[in-house]
Amino acid sequence: MAKVYAPLMSIDASGTYANQLTYAKWKGIRYVRNHVIPTNPRTSEQLNVRNAFAVAVDQWHQEDAQTKALWEAAAQAAGRPMSAFNLYVGKFIQWAKGHMWQTPAIPFTPTTE
Repeated sequence: MAKVYAPLMSIDASGTYANQLTYAKWKGIRYVRNHVIPTNPRTSEQLNVRNAFAVAVDQWHQEDAQTKALWEAAAQAAGRPMSAFNLYVGKFIQWAKGHMWQTPAIPFTPTTE
């Protein structure tokens, strides 16, 4: 992925150009990449991950403020530009995959093994 400055002779650009290049911004960093149309093989593993993502997002909304504050602190300590939500969903998927796609109990905290 290439970082870009003043893309397409402008200050900012986003979206796909001529079905070839996709311009976007992530955490304030502008970049450009080749435009790709992803495949959708619908394997059982892919369906498990998609389902776990949906459950993780739903469960995040059910967590209380204290648990979300723990995730916020863990995200800041990670040393990467990541939100508490991003870290939560990532760890949720890791946990679920390691436990045969079961759902962890609420509260799911950064210290849940």
